[in-house]
Amino acid sequence: MTVSRVSVLILALALCAPAAWAQSTTSSGADTPPVLTPDDYPPIADAPAPATSAPAQNAASTPPAAAGQDLPPVTDERAQPPGATAAPTPLSGALGDQVMPLAPPASGIQVQTLGSVEGPPVGLIDTANGGLGTDMWSGSARGEIESLMARIPLVSPEPAMRALAKRIVLTRAASPLGSAKRAIVTLRIEKLLDAGLIDEAGALAAQAAVPNDPDFARVQADALLTANRAADVCGNLTATRLSSGEPFWLELRLYCAAVGGDEATAELTHEVMQAQGDGDKAFDTLADDVLNHKAAMPSAFSHPTAMHLFLLQQAGLPVPGPVAAAMGTSANLLAMRDPRNSPAVRMAAAERIVATGAASISQLREVADAQDIKLDQMANAAAAANDLPFFAAQVLLRRASVIQTRPDVQTQLVYEALSLGEKAGLLPLSAAFQADVAAAVRPSAANRSMAPLFVRALLLAHNPQAAARWLSDKDLLQPVVDLAVPNPARDAAAQAALNAYAAGLVKNPPDPDSNRSYKALMIGIADVLGRPLPPEAKTQAPALEAMRWDGTRPDSAEMRMIEQASLQPERKGEALLRILDAIHEIGLRNLAPDTTIEFVRLLGAMGLPGAAHDIAMDALLLYVPPRPSAPAR
Repeated sequence: MTVSRVSVLILALALCAPAAWAQSTTSSGADTPPVLTPDDYPPIADAPAPATSAPAQNAASTPPAAAGQDLPPVTDERAQPPGATAAPTPLSGALGDQVMPLAPPASGIQVQTLGSVEGPPVGLIDTANGGLGTDMWSGSARGEIESLMARIPLVSPEPAMRALAKRIVLTRAASPLGSAKRAIVTLRIEKLLDAGLIDEAGALAAQAAVPNDPDFARVQADALLTANRAADVCGNLTATRLSSGEPFWLELRLYCAAVGGDEATAELTHEVMQAQGDGDKAFDTLADDVLNHKAAMPSAFSHPTAMHLFLLQQAGLPVPGPVAAAMGTSANLLAMRDPRNSPAVRMAAAERIVATGAASISQLREVADAQDIKLDQMANAAAAANDLPFFAAQVLLRRASVIQTRPDVQTQLVYEALSLGEKAGLLPLSAAFQADVAAAVRPSAANRSMAPLFVRALLLAHNPQAAARWLSDKDLLQPVVDLAVPNPARDAAAQAALNAYAAGLVKNPPDPDSNRSYKALMIGIADVLGRPLPPEAKTQAPALEAMRWDGTRPDSAEMRMIEQASLQPERKGEALLRILDAIHEIGLRNLAPDTTIEFVRLLGAMGLPGAAHDIAMDALLLYVPPRPSAPAR
């Protein structure tokens, strides 16, 4: 069979599709792809989708710069150029010559005993390069790990949280034994897709195998297709395509048969699709594109899946805006970073995923720089920004501050951008995005009231030198800057401040001080991180850390579970998941200082000093004492 005969078959699908399907697409309009999901921000699922539904496709092959590079790059990623890939060739090992009978569709969630059935440990990092150990949850109840993994905050704009969550998900580890609804590796791959870690999801999917698990098979295939792993999508890893009668698997079967030159299987699959009434004009067009080196964009996508994302990439086409909006973070990231899309499409895609942490700061700035912003808009940027979505406001204020020649106006514009970031709960993201223009602003007597926000933002952007310029001799944040990057020139002032704070905190009765909780947090963090403390602060630190300070905390039973798990190496993964879950639920902004200090101490005790430092610094820069003080829980 030649490629031209396969193309005739593909084209025939469009001509022979059932009339009812054709009428449904005609009524939706054929000239412009419909916007299938109107939400500006696609929801982030905290619980896994049922086995019978396709998981949401989410985003990023490159982690954001703000997240830090705590992990080595994935060595087996398949990098794809922006243009069309080479012509498909028959794949060795493709399973196109044996089509098994169609299996009846799965009904509901099947509870089964898993564990060793999931196969050997899989992961992209081990103890030699940042992994947490193959037995990190071997002593934990499987149901607990399944529940916690479903809630892991890998989708997060806070770099320290995202980095630790990523480390857990990528660690080569055996799944705990026990009854479960879903395979742990399924959840891991799904969470990587949810977070936009496309290449990592594809690489992990290529390692894993869970027999007789339709839920895993679909998530695995989605990851391989989204990551554009052409060498894997038609091999043994997607063998479910040979027996399933679901439209997704039939399309994959037909494509693989056509690419592999298996005319009999392609024709049989076509007949099955026709008999079931499954028609997909977008698939037909894209398959024809790939097989015949065309670049025709489908006029509409009725129900886009990872199969469409794969074919778009193979055909050298960008992911259209409506497809991105319908599919979530992964598709939006692909659409956002593709310069073949219009600036407006890229901007809309960025707006939908900016809060997920999927896009890097450099990628976001590239999209921002591509926008055409009129001078009259920039002249009224501070007022206009309040009526714009978050990322659009950040882009407008950044552009206006860059061209502004008056220092006082430039300072106000940057301050407004950072204020909007804090109001939205996205200060780390805003600080990183505005880092270069914020560093160019110079403090003066006229803008002293802005100093605390500039100091915090510049520290979040890892620029302590610029942050230090905003400090006064008796600034509350003096010790925080020194904690971020110790400096002999600042050490004396920071030590004196901590000594004074400790003396004031143990006064009885205490002096009125709205910053008591924050000062206790500084002293406790410095102590558990092992930083030098002056005598008074060192003496008082244990008592201060044992006190209950203003803020919200997990209940006592959950804290006991976290502490017990942290003491057992075989429950280390569980302890980390519980810590992340508590922080994610409450937020570092609201977490009580005594709880933050304990979490940092536990992270250090479990051999994670880097994670302990990063979460401690984020807590110091994000925590806001309640006003008025809320009663301790």
